Amino acid sequence: MRLALLFALFYSTLSALTLERSLELALQNSPKAMISKSNVRYSELKKDEASSAYHPTLDAGFEYKELKNTTAFSFSPTHNYNLSLKYNLFRGFSDYSTIDSKDAEIMSARLERKAIIADLKLDVIVAYTNYLKAQKLIVSQEAEFASLTKQYEDTKNRYEQGIIAKNDLLMIDVERLKSKQALIKAKSDFVVAKSALENIIATKIPKDETISDFDASVDEVASLQELEVEMMKSRSELKAMVFKSKSLVAQRDAVEGRYLPTVDLLARYDLNDKERKSGTNIVQSKDQTTYMVNVSWNLYSGGKDFAAQKALLEKDNEQNYELNQLKLDLSSQLTKAYQDLIVAKSAKVVAKKAKESAEENYRITSDRYSYGDVDTLTLLVSQTSLTQATNGHNNAYYNLYVAYKTLLRVVGE
Repeated sequence: MRLALLFALFYSTLSALTLERSLELALQNSPKAMISKSNVRYSELKKDEASSAYHPTLDAGFEYKELKNTTAFSFSPTHNYNLSLKYNLFRGFSDYSTIDSKDAEIMSARLERKAIIADLKLDVIVAYTNYLKAQKLIVSQEAEFASLTKQYEDTKNRYEQGIIAKNDLLMIDVERLKSKQALIKAKSDFVVAKSALENIIATKIPKDETISDFDASVDEVASLQELEVEMMKSRSELKAMVFKSKSLVAQRDAVEGRYLPTVDLLARYDLNDKERKSGTNIVQSKDQTTYMVNVSWNLYSGGKDFAAQKALLEKDNEQNYELNQLKLDLSSQLTKAYQDLIVAKSAKVVAKKAKESAEENYRITSDRYSYGDVDTLTLLVSQTSLTQATNGHNNAYYNLYVAYKTLLRVVGE
């Protein structure tokens, strides 16, 4: 029997959902994490596409020709097969700049993924603590309902003995029914909180799986000014926008390279249908190998390149404005998160003291009520105060941890 109990305890410990496990599940299964990973991979493949400009191209072709009017040096019908190898020697450094642009885009995508992962972790923490708070709310509401039910039965006996008036009994009954409804609401909120956590970790939580509590203690933080300096250095979103601007600069350089000539090396092999002669002269050989160096220079493209440069410059200006706005938004977020942490610290201390006072007050009031020294209303007020103080203490405990983690996320740690 003892062995069975130990096994059951061990199994329940293994099956309990923890905060660490929730974070792992979110990183493994969340579509947000997968999307950001795919975005990084897309940027890497786009660089591979740009790098292909440094590789030769190989083309095979077939040509069939039939002339309506032939001349002394033309033949009809004819056909040939050809194979050509082309290698770009120079393209105004456009290829080099394009690859620079793609490198910057890869770095930007990686930094954005880092930000998304950090946001996802914070979302898991918030959802997990909400789940815990909802679970503890059920416990406190069940305790209140059980207490009021017992008080109702005791008061009913006293009423039947003619010790107290009926309105005292009805007063407790009303509060008992209110508590019953509050318990139903708490259980409903628990289901919603569980669903929210399942959504974030992208995993269904079994009905019988328990959820483990965790150490929600927090460390001291630096001053607001020090945190702001750290935030401006650490936030990956800021770094990502810098790389986006670098990408736009490189794209402008790539467009500028179009103003320079291009140089291509070409080798071509042709296999004709047959050798053709005019007298003793060979007009068309059976096969032919050709080597060429092709230099071309676009003198006018209809203003396309100039317009592209202006568009990229305007886009870069937009990026700079967005970067400045992001810095302003982050400063505002930091101030709010810092103040929220201060309030949460105070709330935890106050809530702990309030719970201790409410427990002692209810103990004294309940004892005095059993002797008829206090009225029913006083008892009910002490019961309500105890439940509110218990719930407030539970919430304050986890709210401080969430406020602390939110501040760290804003700073970028």
